Amino acid sequence: MQSPSGLDVERSSAPYDPNVDSSASSQRLNKKTLLNKIRWRHDGIHPGSKLAWNFLRSMLRLSWHTQFRTREETGSEKIEEDRGMVALAWHTAGLVDPMVIVQSCKKRFIMVGRHDLMTRPILGRWSRAIGSQPVLRQREIDEGTTNPEFAKHINDRSLLTVAHTISGGNGCIIMPEGTSQTEPRMMPLRSGPMRIALNAAAAAQSENRKLPSIRPVGLHFRTAWEFRTDCYVEFGDEIEISDLVDESVVESLMDGRWAEPSRENVNELRNRIKNSLDILTPDADSWEEFHSWSIISHVEKSNLNEPHKKWSDEVHGIRSVRDRIRSGELNDEIMAPAIRIENKLSSKGLDPRSIDSNGIRKDSITTHIKGIFGLMLMLLMAPLSVMTLPQALLAWWLGNNSDEGLDARSTFHVLAITFSPVLIWPFFTIPLAVYIALTFVPEYVYFSSIAMSILFIPVLHIANLIFLVGYDVFCDSRTSITRGRMRNSKDSHLISEDIALILGFLK
Repeated sequence: MQSPSGLDVERSSAPYDPNVDSSASSQRLNKKTLLNKIRWRHDGIHPGSKLAWNFLRSMLRLSWHTQFRTREETGSEKIEEDRGMVALAWHTAGLVDPMVIVQSCKKRFIMVGRHDLMTRPILGRWSRAIGSQPVLRQREIDEGTTNPEFAKHINDRSLLTVAHTISGGNGCIIMPEGTSQTEPRMMPLRSGPMRIALNAAAAAQSENRKLPSIRPVGLHFRTAWEFRTDCYVEFGDEIEISDLVDESVVESLMDGRWAEPSRENVNELRNRIKNSLDILTPDADSWEEFHSWSIISHVEKSNLNEPHKKWSDEVHGIRSVRDRIRSGELNDEIMAPAIRIENKLSSKGLDPRSIDSNGIRKDSITTHIKGIFGLMLMLLMAPLSVMTLPQALLAWWLGNNSDEGLDARSTFHVLAITFSPVLIWPFFTIPLAVYIALTFVPEYVYFSSIAMSILFIPVLHIANLIFLVGYDVFCDSRTSITRGRMRNSKDSHLISEDIALILGFLK
């Protein structure tokens, strides 16, 4: 049973899939760290270090500008600074998902995540420093990684910390599916996020504060697991929660005890969240279907002389096509020619941007001129950008060989970029700075070496960004060549015929 918005009643409450293997990391339980090294408190004050948060956020900006070719955001102006917020999003790109939400608004967040994210050697130190809270899932209990008593102790402590921290005016990012995945529609929602949201509201009410804002967030990546993809973060309308606050839970929180909200309230909030989030996701049965909607949208807008100029325009255009087909406004037979075009484009490594209402899009000669200029930029920046090569190769290898899945591929890209300035670049910048200092100012070698080592970090980042600008336009030129070859192939005529059919359905 499916509504036009994509709400799947049968899928709204289901357990994890036991046929999907757990990662090796999630099966390693570090009790000592979970018990003794996690920052927690239940007084509404954020448990993390503000300095660590600001430092990590500034480091993440390297990834924000490096991982994505374009970055867009809408709706953050609706977020109140003095009011707690629970940001809920579908989970499609591992740690990239919370990173893009953090970079898209000014709110300070408390993170909730799988237990091993708080205990890993490098990532765990940063997670604990910013006050992230671990949770042990039912899966870890069922698989024997932990026992119910220890899981309850850790989870109650973490959930109380999160609820009070949100009530104190901070934000929290929750992925209610509970796991990252690559399908173009949401998995069943877990009850934990709803319990956190409801108890955050109860905690705020117990302290006579404003109820937190429960806000769905659309995370739109052109291809989530690809480097230099496009990103659009869409903050949706607030979900009403005031009628779901349980007075008995309020009383328990006032006494410092975690209490479970009623099953009815949890299920009601889950339905509201599912309904809101489905609209802000691809909500397709397959990526072929999603890209076919995109083809219809590109043909339609091109025919109206209003071609998509930004990724966000495409997202809203695709959504419009999806909803009109599901509501019956558009004949679903329009999908047949769109799917044929999608299959032909994807077989050549092209996407729906390669067509317009006349057929395969023609690019101007300036695309190739820019490509040559881009290649020159890459060669010019290569002496500096080569310092990024070791971590880039490591991120590529880890992303392609991880047991976490394809959705975690970009996580390794982001981690490599984020921690390069403190873990990798010093191996290059310090020897170079010492050499320059000894050569030109040996009498001030210590001071000048330190100063130059620090100065080299923004220089390397700027060099990488310039390199990537060249890389982008060079790739555009290569894509244009592929389009040209396809335009001269036998598929070109077939695509034009299918576009004519699509236009006929759109009249």
